[in-house]
Amino acid sequence: MHKQEAEGGYRLPEGYERCAKLAPVRDAPDAFGRVRALVAILHGPDGCPWDGAQTNESLLKPLLEETYEYIDAVETDDRDNMREELGDVLLQSVFQAQVCSEDPEDPFSIDEVCDRLVDKLITRHPQVFASDDETPRALGADETLALWERMKQREKRRASVLDGISKAQGALPRAAKVVSRVGKSQRADELDAAFDTPSTLTYDHADRILRIVREAARDGVDIERDLRMRLREVETAVAAIEAARAEDDADGGLDGARAAGADRRTEGDDDADQ
Repeated sequence: MHKQEAEGGYRLPEGYERCAKLAPVRDAPDAFGRVRALVAILHGPDGCPWDGAQTNESLLKPLLEETYEYIDAVETDDRDNMREELGDVLLQSVFQAQVCSEDPEDPFSIDEVCDRLVDKLITRHPQVFASDDETPRALGADETLALWERMKQREKRRASVLDGISKAQGALPRAAKVVSRVGKSQRADELDAAFDTPSTLTYDHADRILRIVREAARDGVDIERDLRMRLREVETAVAAIEAARAEDDADGGLDGARAAGADRRTEGDDDADQ
């Protein structure tokens, strides 16, 4: 818990208590309201020039970067950094919503975003929330996820189980998503044959990667997470090798300097003898 919350309410940083421009932040009813108020100020006409110039498109890169930094904090179990990076992810979401609210043609607020999210979470959890004329259905975790995907496909009127998969993401997470969607489809056995269609590529590396992704999915393994974890191990090993080499080089340089000094002293002794 934030120290200020523990002491009974948020206070502006020391030295900013009387800043008039921060009045909306100070008067906000809760923590989320403070974030919204501050972002509105920064993106407003009297705010930060850089923040004010941002668009939904220009904010995509920091949104992606902050998301990866939060993933890294979670996977390294850095709790303090999780607090920091989750705040940065929240900032990017609120910032995007602020820009959307100012769109001249199709504006919408973060309140609309939140209400739409709440509606979706209710209607897509029939195993938790019964509608007025139904009773909740008991489902396991895998069944629940499959039901979610089917309901999403029906709600969005998707003709294919693959509709809606972003082509902007990397090939590995995209492959994992395709494999997952096919596997959760009600026609999984039929659609699975698509992976065996002939490839036009010269080499079979892509097919081999796809086979690994499918094997990982069958084993319940998050292949992208495992690859990130393995890369961290490799990076740690590389750093250790480099550190050892640097130490050896330093020792070698010192030994060489000592040897050169000894040679010079020997030469001096020889000259004196002559």
